[in-house]
Formats: sequence, structure tokens, C-alpha cells
Amino acid sequence: MCCNRGKNVSIENLHQGFTHIFESTFESTEGVAEYVAHPAHVEYANLFLANLEKVLVIDYKPTTVRV
Repeated sequence: MCCNRGKNVSIENLHQGFTHIFESTFESTEGVAEYVAHPAHVEYANLFLANLEKVLVIDYKPTTVRV
């Protein structure tokens, strides 16, 4: 698992009110399932999410786009 976080710095104003990102990258969909179900994650997520106004979760498999 790899994690990144950051604050929105876009000048395009398309953020829809979201100001920060926390991104987790996993080797497999099984890894995602293990992480989501892990008791430590569940406990932290419940505390963390209770303090957020809104949240957006996107799960995807990266696809390389050649231009």
C-alpha cells in the first residue's frame, strides 16, 4: 500500500468544495478488501469520517493512456 495526501492547488475551480485528497494505492483488489475490513482501519475511518462535511471515494484500476 502506498499513500499520498495533498491540498487542492488547482486554478480551474472545479473542486466542487473538496479541498484535500488522500490517495491509497494497492497492488490488488484483494489488498483493498483486506484494508477496508481491517479492524484498525474501521476504527480510524469511523472517527475520521465523523469529522468531515462530505467525502468522495473512488475505486479504479489505472489505465495507461498514450498521447
